[in-house]
Amino acid sequence: MRFTYCPFCGTKTVLRQLGDEGDIPYCESCDLPLFDKFSACVLSVVVNEYNEAALIRQSYGDTERFVGVAGYMKCGETAEEAACREVKEELGIEPEGVLYIESHFYHERDQLMLGFLVRVAKQEFHISGELNEARWFTLDEAVKTVRQGSIIQKLLISAGEMV
Repeated sequence: MRFTYCPFCGTKTVLRQLGDEGDIPYCESCDLPLFDKFSACVLSVVVNEYNEAALIRQSYGDTERFVGVAGYMKCGETAEEAACREVKEELGIEPEGVLYIESHFYHERDQLMLGFLVRVAKQEFHISGELNEARWFTLDEAVKTVRQGSIIQKLLISAGEMV
């Protein structure tokens, strides 16, 4: 999100050159640079002891396509805590370990997606109301099931190299 108006006083911003940052929206009333904002999100490759990956189908948005477990970070939690929380909330499974994979910027929604490998024990899912379905796939099947070129596909490929 790029600021056109100051969120503090409502004054229209002007572009001001700020060092190496280039032109930045600036509130002359508050004497404050207003750097672009984006949401921090987690996207997890949930893998069990058989190296199977859990994929989900959501109950909103694109309900036909399988995707990874994802969600927004909450103020005060680490990215690792957010990844574990989302797995517990959506799949009803307690994570055993979490490892950072890599990050990707999702331009369509101004989101920084922080990718994680979340280890769990294979068990029955207890899915949240946000989901229509959760299913275990081999890592190769999972890579072929998700949208080609998607961030989750890239993370699945990277996770496959880590397990």
